[in-house]
Amino acid sequence: MHKALKDATDRNLLALLEENARISTAELARKLGVARSTVNERIMRLERNDIILGYSAIVRISEGESSTKAMLHLVCERSLTRHLIDGLQNLPEVQSCNSVSGHYDLMCQVEVPCSEDLEELITEIAQLRGVKSVDSTIILATKFCRGAGIMPKKHVGLTLVS
Repeated sequence: MHKALKDATDRNLLALLEENARISTAELARKLGVARSTVNERIMRLERNDIILGYSAIVRISEGESSTKAMLHLVCERSLTRHLIDGLQNLPEVQSCNSVSGHYDLMCQVEVPCSEDLEELITEIAQLRGVKSVDSTIILATKFCRGAGIMPKKHVGLTLVS
């Protein structure tokens, strides 16, 4: 358990917010069996301690529209990793970027309108300073998703779901 989480109330509060970040503090208080002021204090503490990193809107793709999602696996020059992450963060198609163990250094989830755009994005990323190689895996279907994921500190973004 993260040291900034006090107890089961904190864990349950986070689970409720991940399910619906727009839930009112009154409803949270009712579901948790605590006072509204307690909910407000805990949310402020969790934000201050960087447990709650931000809030986002999850936007449904219009009927008839589709997108291509993929995981990109990058091998990087270690000395340029920070520079590379900054470059990836400037690409709106990159939904998340994770440092990973194993053969690859970074793993990014991306979303583009079509497979041709994915090819262009991979080419663009491969040309970023610090990238040694890029492998890709297309996501065929999302079976479930537990919220919008973790966003960089002080960043509020839109996540597309189909």
